[in-house]
Amino acid sequence: MEGLHAPCYGGCTMTVTADVSHWVPEHDLEVELGQLRYDMLRPLVGAVLIVGWGWFSYVVLRGWELRNSTATVVVLCLSAYVAAKWGKERYALACWSLLLGMAVAQGLVVATYPHSLAAAVGVVVVIVANALRPLLETLAITALLWVANAMALELAGPVEGRIAVGPVDLLALYLLALGTSWLMTRPLRTSVAWALTGWARVHHALEEARSRRGELYRALRALEEATYRIERMNNELILAQQRAEGALAVKSRFAATVSHELRGPLNLILGFSRLMALSPESYGEPLPRPYRADIYTIYRNTQHIVSMIDDILDLSQVEAQKLTLMKDRINLQSDVIERAVADIQPLVERKGLTLRREVAGDLPPVLADPVRLCQALMNLLTNAARFTERGGITVRAARVEDAVQISVQDTGPGIPAGELSRLFKEFHQVHQTPTRESRGTGLGLAIAKSLVELHGGSIWVESMEGMGTTFYFSIPIQESEASVEPAKTGDDQRHSKLVGTCLVVHDDPAAVRVLARYIDNYRVVGLPDATEVVALTEELHPRAVVTTPDVAESIAEKLSPLPHDVPIISCRLPRVRGHLDAEMVVGYLIKPVMPESLMAIMGRLEREPETTVLLVEDEPDAARLLERMLLSFPRPYRILKARDGVQALEVMADQTPDVVLMDLVMPEMDGWQTMDRMQADGRLRHIPVIIVSAQDTAGANWVVSAPLQVRHRRPIDIARGAECLRALMNALPPDYAQPATAASAAGG
Repeated sequence: MEGLHAPCYGGCTMTVTADVSHWVPEHDLEVELGQLRYDMLRPLVGAVLIVGWGWFSYVVLRGWELRNSTATVVVLCLSAYVAAKWGKERYALACWSLLLGMAVAQGLVVATYPHSLAAAVGVVVVIVANALRPLLETLAITALLWVANAMALELAGPVEGRIAVGPVDLLALYLLALGTSWLMTRPLRTSVAWALTGWARVHHALEEARSRRGELYRALRALEEATYRIERMNNELILAQQRAEGALAVKSRFAATVSHELRGPLNLILGFSRLMALSPESYGEPLPRPYRADIYTIYRNTQHIVSMIDDILDLSQVEAQKLTLMKDRINLQSDVIERAVADIQPLVERKGLTLRREVAGDLPPVLADPVRLCQALMNLLTNAARFTERGGITVRAARVEDAVQISVQDTGPGIPAGELSRLFKEFHQVHQTPTRESRGTGLGLAIAKSLVELHGGSIWVESMEGMGTTFYFSIPIQESEASVEPAKTGDDQRHSKLVGTCLVVHDDPAAVRVLARYIDNYRVVGLPDATEVVALTEELHPRAVVTTPDVAESIAEKLSPLPHDVPIISCRLPRVRGHLDAEMVVGYLIKPVMPESLMAIMGRLEREPETTVLLVEDEPDAARLLERMLLSFPRPYRILKARDGVQALEVMADQTPDVVLMDLVMPEMDGWQTMDRMQADGRLRHIPVIIVSAQDTAGANWVVSAPLQVRHRRPIDIARGAECLRALMNALPPDYAQPATAASAAGG
């Protein structure tokens, strides 16, 4: 129950106790009260006009003086006119106009006839005021009326033979009339307030019922519209999925085509320019010195372009979460630091700088990808060598708590403090070096940061202008498998780590890269064997472990002591030589091909007195480059050429080569089909094949062989089981062959 302040019809405010848990709009109540007041004011205006006309007629009939009587009638008519005109818009002004007009008219009558009972007629004015205005305003009107009439009686003086009516008597009369009228109308006021309140509540309930009915109608319409939109959205999703699948296929073809088209010309430019600049004796005649300088410039800038393309591709893979890691327990000094230092040594020596190594002797092995970690360190060393003109570079490595910290310090110009926050952003370069050789793409530091963070580490920089720069990065140390204890984390924390990581145990990095291309929204981490599967499971909390059937059982045994229930998915994952004889493919070279890489493979395959090599390449320039590289080697080679797989088989039918250098993308018959035909021929199946192609192994059309099994220690409920079955049915649509009768009927 709450106090309700309801204005009554007379203009007063009354406090009414009522249950207002569903309060009505006060605006509607005010409107109704205003209409009620106006309805009461109109008959009073008419009554005042009638009284004025009657008084004027009475005065005329009696032959009394008309001057004051005429003024009385004029005042009454004017006040009635104002009240009638402003009754709705300005109710208070209309009431005051009417009441003041009545009071002035009554005062004029008293002044004209002071010894009559005209003063007593003021009671009518008091009663009307009480009916129209609140109590305080009624008191004000009464006071004004009393003052006017009392002054008129005092001026007239007493009359013999009559009872004198003084100001006090007149005041008592007016107050008595006011109190009596107020007490008599109070129950009516309360009843009206309650009636209006009840009406307002009923009105509100009716409006609420209408609103609820409207809301229900709108909800039904919205439900119908939502159902229609859902159906339309489902159709759009089906079309979008089809378009996305088509776009994915187009994207894969585009990536393969662009990679092939870029690597092909770059292979020719880089290969020929390198031979001409570094091995001019292979051409028989020495080149003029200016030519060699220009060719070396071409070679150096082509290397820069190749490096830039590799950086952009690496960065795009990191951003798309497609960059895979092949983690293994490695020695940082031998597997990372020494290799990176050996690669950067020529650039450092050419600039006349010193390169020092300060590696602690107690470095523990870490679980990391040696290739990617070496790439991160190499980017830091390259950055230091580019911007250091004098002095040297120092590489340090030491254990700091539970991590190995590696730093690269240079004596270069330093970096302004305002540039440090933007240093690891893509395509951002602080110093603009005067030589192109020292310029970079602005991606090296960004890639280094991404690679370090993929290993769970952190990277930062310290620098002062004129004092050199020091880059630091740390790699966490995972304990060995024997010392790993079950993680004691809550369900929420453990669940937060489950999303986003897939652990692949496979000895072929190419297969891991292939899976990473097709497993969306997951970061794929590879392991060459099951030795560190427990440590990585504890570190990464993968969503699943994917492996081959021959390793799945041992992985399940290693993971059984852990409290986690990680699904183990086993299937026959592809290999580079998955569908070929293991001894057939002996190398896979991706364009641009470096002579050192080709010589390293050919050194194991050379024959005496000479080695016969069949070059299967559809581009004559690329074949000529490979031929030039082979002829520049110390040992003699006899070169055979074929422009596609069909011609290669024809050449091999006449004479058997010792080695085949095979391109994959060729007209008529591609490299894979050619190797399939060679494998089917007993005379050719043992010929070693070196694949030389612009197509990465991840771009090949791989096949995953059955059976596909999922190991899960705990049983799953029917809902999840049905979800798995639904996913399999969606991923493995049936392929129904057309009946022979139907085909023949259609043909007829």
